[in-house]
Amino acid sequence: MKIRVSIAALALLAAALSAPHAGATTTRTVSCQGIIGGPTQVGARTTGAYAVDLTLLDGTSEPSLFRVAVTGRDGTRHELRLRGEAFLVSDLGLIVSVRRPETSAIPAMLSVFDCAGREVWTRQVEQLSSPVLSPGGTHLAFRSAGGTFVVDLATFREERHPRLSPFAVGPTGAIAGISTEAGQVPSHDRLALYSATGGAGRSFPIPERPERLAYGGDGSSLLVLWRRELAAFDTVTGAYRTLTEAPGGAEFRDLKVEEDALLVGLRTTDGATVSGSLAVLDPDGTLVGLTEGPSKAIHDHPPRADRDTSIPWPLAPNEQHEVGNTYGEYQNYSGSPYLHPGVDAMGYAGQPVYAVADGVVKAVLTTSGEWHWRVATSDSATTALCTGYLYAHLDLPTIAVSVGDAVVEGQYLGDLVEWPTSGFHHIHFARIQDEGLQWYGDWLTTDNPHLDFEVQTESVAPVFETAKGNDLLAFCFNESSVYQDSDALNGEVDIIAHVGDTIESSWVCTVQEIRYTIYPLGFPQFPVVADKLAVNFDMALDTYYGGPIDPFLVDLFYKQDSTCRTRGDYQSREFYHVITNSDGDEVYDSADVWEAWNTTELPDAEYVVRVTATDAAGNAAADSMVVTTANGNPTWISPEAGVVALHMPHPNPARERATVAFSLPARGDAFVGIYSPSGRLVRALVDREFPAGSHVVTWDGTDSTDRPVGSGVYFARLEASGGSRIRKIVLAR
Repeated sequence: MKIRVSIAALALLAAALSAPHAGATTTRTVSCQGIIGGPTQVGARTTGAYAVDLTLLDGTSEPSLFRVAVTGRDGTRHELRLRGEAFLVSDLGLIVSVRRPETSAIPAMLSVFDCAGREVWTRQVEQLSSPVLSPGGTHLAFRSAGGTFVVDLATFREERHPRLSPFAVGPTGAIAGISTEAGQVPSHDRLALYSATGGAGRSFPIPERPERLAYGGDGSSLLVLWRRELAAFDTVTGAYRTLTEAPGGAEFRDLKVEEDALLVGLRTTDGATVSGSLAVLDPDGTLVGLTEGPSKAIHDHPPRADRDTSIPWPLAPNEQHEVGNTYGEYQNYSGSPYLHPGVDAMGYAGQPVYAVADGVVKAVLTTSGEWHWRVATSDSATTALCTGYLYAHLDLPTIAVSVGDAVVEGQYLGDLVEWPTSGFHHIHFARIQDEGLQWYGDWLTTDNPHLDFEVQTESVAPVFETAKGNDLLAFCFNESSVYQDSDALNGEVDIIAHVGDTIESSWVCTVQEIRYTIYPLGFPQFPVVADKLAVNFDMALDTYYGGPIDPFLVDLFYKQDSTCRTRGDYQSREFYHVITNSDGDEVYDSADVWEAWNTTELPDAEYVVRVTATDAAGNAAADSMVVTTANGNPTWISPEAGVVALHMPHPNPARERATVAFSLPARGDAFVGIYSPSGRLVRALVDREFPAGSHVVTWDGTDSTDRPVGSGVYFARLEASGGSRIRKIVLAR
């Protein structure tokens, strides 16, 4: 599949447009320098030194795999196969591949290749955003959690500067921007300048935060674009002169510098609609031409009068939409696995996206290339820690808001970008948390916004599949890939369930919640594990402040071996959940890793393992299988006729409750009680007549007044006509 080039996207213009504007059909010569890996930016282009053609390779097992054809001035042609979400092409004959997963908890990868396909430099980047080349492609600049970095692509010497937004890099490696370095008070009214050799830099006062900065081709001039004014900035004196002002009712939104022209995007809002246009100026700021773009309604629907904790869908209409990925879903697109930090509502390329709540725009940025532009809003204008929403995968020329704008529920934000793989056009929507005057992509994903949609009408329940052979569930020794036969389980056992869900879509997703119960066959009223929570995907993901937790949670929740191979990509969705890796308290930490079904002291017998899976809309499915434990313990029925038997309580030690099993050779009275080490009766469990056979009772860890007792050693005592028996039980709260 070959995707054609749009000048609007190549020039990164007209950010206010709701769709590609009329200027997209112009034949103006535009340099290929810059990000060209986006879906509207793939095709044949000519840079100053090289012709580059990118073709997305469909039908491969690797997403975002491109055939990159590079032709030099001498006619020499090289073909490369590179993976990436974006590519930046330099006149030096180098191609920068940008690869990053959806989650910033896993570092992005920047790699530089020569025309022969040799990797000449690579670097992992935590929380990458806004990678860009200087004019001519001599330097690579990008922002991360550690600052703004400039890499000389001739020597690969790297300079670190404070975190800047916006910023521009010149052909010599000089950089200009608004500094918001961590630990400093953010200031949007000073422009910082840094030379290619680093150092302290200089700063100059400016009236307000600019929308864009751009160096001229030779680096001798710096242009500053404010909403109402385009100015030329003197990098020596700090003085600036106005080149042009925005016409009445319009705002400047975007800027691209060419050798013979300045291309400026404008946005016009009249209260009900937003429209964009493209202005072509000569280098002195004189208007050469203006192309009008289409208009779009600002609001999908008026704000609701009765506000509550629920939210509308970010896509119109406000009704159930297809879902392609759910929160906490296993993802691995030929890289490192991670848990999906949001919900993907499916749509179509060019579909409008709307704000789900009132707020303030805190970020407009890309985490790699054209497919990953996003808008982040906070719930309030505070600079303190607060929550907000993320709207990712917007088409840059259509983004209709800027940092600092106030938005209201239902307000138009931009259009969905054309996703290049498998027709997976979607909005990645998340609930996030950050602090500061502006946000830069290193936010925390706090919880599952899918649960907050007010309209969820899909009714298809999750579906269980066999986990191992013909067995519904798979069983292995705790934290191992040594599997056990279901008719001879022993020791501490991990249980794996193979279950998925579809939500108005053919894309299989993971479920919202899993619970399980285990009870002796024929005795559902006496469970040894009672409705225990395995997982509820509503935890925080992408914990940037304290270090990534994704790798830990991936291994905690999903089995990934040759027997139970979890997969989550464009070709296959198979989710094998380790349902025993949790103590059930919805706090997932290192202690949960060693949780398991401890069969060690259970009577050898048949048990029913019943698993229930529920999706975000509340649709539930349950399935079960019968297993047998084989630890060499007595069975529920005493093997010796005429003998009273009291089996070891389970679990032991117990946290909250323990099951006590006993058997009688004939009908008769039986008393079971819990005693302290001193012989004091703590609680009578049963005292009545029982038929012959096996019986189970449960102690909930309380005394005769229903008050919880303390941790320690206790004894279970059986008294029956055939004799008495005692077993020790340890309560460990």
